[in-house]
Amino acid sequence: MMKHYFNTNKVLSITALAIGAITIFFACKKDDAKTGGDETKDNATIFAATSESTVNAIYEDVFSSALDYNSRELPPGGRKAPVQADVQVCYGDVEMVPGDLTSFPKTVTIDFGAGCTDGNGITRKGKIKIALKKLFWFLNSDATVTFENYHVNGIKVEGTVTIRTEAFGTGKDKYHYTVANGKVTFPTGYTATYSGTRTITQIEGGSTPALRDDKYEMTGNAVLTDSLGVSTVTITSPLQRQVICHWIQAGEITVTLNAHSGKLNYGTGACDNKALLTIGDKTKEIILKH
Repeated sequence: MMKHYFNTNKVLSITALAIGAITIFFACKKDDAKTGGDETKDNATIFAATSESTVNAIYEDVFSSALDYNSRELPPGGRKAPVQADVQVCYGDVEMVPGDLTSFPKTVTIDFGAGCTDGNGITRKGKIKIALKKLFWFLNSDATVTFENYHVNGIKVEGTVTIRTEAFGTGKDKYHYTVANGKVTFPTGYTATYSGTRTITQIEGGSTPALRDDKYEMTGNAVLTDSLGVSTVTITSPLQRQVICHWIQAGEITVTLNAHSGKLNYGTGACDNKALLTIGDKTKEIILKH
């Protein structure tokens, strides 16, 4: 039985930033608001970080869905990945062309129809199309993901996601994915274009059959463009998280909007819901959500 079960919503989701709960982090003075001073720039940077974390989580979910589908439906030798009993899995209708399990390349279409909600509260509708050169369990197994009227929690998702397996079966599985020409459109009318790369590596627990000791780290960067300008996000210290912990436990990201930067530090390994946000000369401990 293959141990592999990877879900970025459970393992390493940057959406754990959850700083949308503090949209106005620093109160702007009246003069500062008029002149676009430091506090205004600080709040704009926080909004940029919030937006990028949300958008990145959407594309992480696409990566996770593609990987989870392959781990359950196209495993080598008919072996299936374990499914968490307490999580409702929703993949919608699946079509493979060619329709057998041995012919490649193939196109896999996952059709969520008018909407399907999983056990994590994520509602997907529309279609994800995965062009597979070969199974994910083989090195350099490129997959290209595109969308057809696809939405996550009401947010329309566009662009292309390319996934590559860089290591598998060694106890340190490693995946790399790239988002190109990404675009999200929120029900509120907010839109943003997006591009970025992520590398996800298992760093502990690969030699045991259990999941509880698994630990992953994430590196990468992204660029998001919206009405505020161009925001760059860089994981300056790898984000780390154990499967049994709800929050990112270590690492740091840097967000820069129009030459104004901020950092979010997750600590050095403790499993808690605290992180330290620093923008300019201001620092505050924040409470994360999951």
